[in-house]
Amino acid sequence: MHHLVIGEGQIGRAIIDRALADGDTVTVLRRSPREPSPGIRRVTGDLLDPHVLAEALEGAEAIHASFHAVYDARVWRRELPPREKAVLDAAAERGLPVVFPESMYAFQGGASDLVEGAEPSPRDAKGEVRVDLLAQRRAHPARTVSVVASDLVGPTAVGTGAAVASAMVIERIVAGSRPIIVGDPTAPHTLTHIPDLAAAMLHAARHAERLTGGAGDVVLHAPSAPARPQTALLAEVFALTRTKTRRPWQIPLVAIRALAGVNTLARELAGISALWYAPSVLRPGILTLEEGLEPTSWEDAVRRTVEQARAARDEDAPRGSEAAPVSVQS
Repeated sequence: MHHLVIGEGQIGRAIIDRALADGDTVTVLRRSPREPSPGIRRVTGDLLDPHVLAEALEGAEAIHASFHAVYDARVWRRELPPREKAVLDAAAERGLPVVFPESMYAFQGGASDLVEGAEPSPRDAKGEVRVDLLAQRRAHPARTVSVVASDLVGPTAVGTGAAVASAMVIERIVAGSRPIIVGDPTAPHTLTHIPDLAAAMLHAARHAERLTGGAGDVVLHAPSAPARPQTALLAEVFALTRTKTRRPWQIPLVAIRALAGVNTLARELAGISALWYAPSVLRPGILTLEEGLEPTSWEDAVRRTVEQARAARDEDAPRGSEAAPVSVQS
């Protein structure tokens, strides 16, 4: 199967790697140029340019829309709907399925025990944008699959600053820095291993017609290991790195709320506080229970992320690099 992957961040890169490992072929569309890669056809440009998108779609049998935008609800509202619509329009014209990675933001109100098929329950502007995007997909004639994931871990998360568990805990401990905990450290919190999300999205692309049925659209949960608290993550990473346990910096919710009026990241974190200061549990759905896609064990997912963080640290050591910048997964 030939896949068009739009975006080459932590999710897109994992989709590319898994597709090639499975014997499929890949075209990558990204805004900025990159050196040629074995087995990958590359197209550079903006997907809103119809000529660029048409070139990228040559030979494609499925589209993986793994692009995103700056972590700001205002930017999301402005940029994401038209960009997704351009992809949907092109897909419908060609009869191609589109697979989207999705977050729990649209379902924050039910995130303490999120079951597949739950109604949206946004609690902030980012969640409202996600709800609107899901609605646009559902109403569009293109066949669409949205795969919901929780906070991400995995090799391709390292160094991106785009996944909380990796940037604030794993990479900081590997770098010898004090870890940072956002939220209640004792609350269960699901981590989705990015290679599992990539495998799920590829499976969805290959079986989109069956999975979506007559509706032409479906929202599924990515295979994810059972939720564990951040205290367990801390203990596991300290053990894997064989470093002395250090008490983490813990950011109280009141501090995030106090900064929300003057700092964009604080505002956006405050908006999704229920995902961190309360249980955030993604329950298994069809992909695991019926399609047989088992998640990587929690221990292996953490170990693989630690190993990549170590490798990246060793590579950067001569340049005196520090831990990855802190950001948040969307």
